[in-house]
Amino acid sequence: MSLVDEVFGSIPTPLIDQWGVDIVYIKVSEHQAYDPEFGEILGIPVEVPARALISSPKPKDELEGFYQQGDLKFLIPASYLASYYPKTTDSIRYTEAGVSRTAKIVMVKSYRGDNPIMHTVFGRTS
Repeated sequence: MSLVDEVFGSIPTPLIDQWGVDIVYIKVSEHQAYDPEFGEILGIPVEVPARALISSPKPKDELEGFYQQGDLKFLIPASYLASYYPKTTDSIRYTEAGVSRTAKIVMVKSYRGDNPIMHTVFGRTS
């Protein structure tokens, strides 16, 4: 572990456990196949229950500024995903005003020393 991991590694999980909301992180199947007959991607996704802080990114404040109105920023402690790094092929299911919604991941930032301690994931709902 690096000094960053030792100093900050234990901070995200208890804070987000206390102040965050329940989400389901949906990992893509590692063994996907394309079915040209039906135009579908086949594979079984893995659902991981987690907690996250959800906010709205501001294009002028975020790196690259390509976000659209309605995009969301999810702060997820790495402890929920173990050694898995989020990918833009994944998605997140969350509840907003009693309605279940799914956000497709459009960008990922991971904060780490030797191991990730937190992921910032930007999602887009359709």
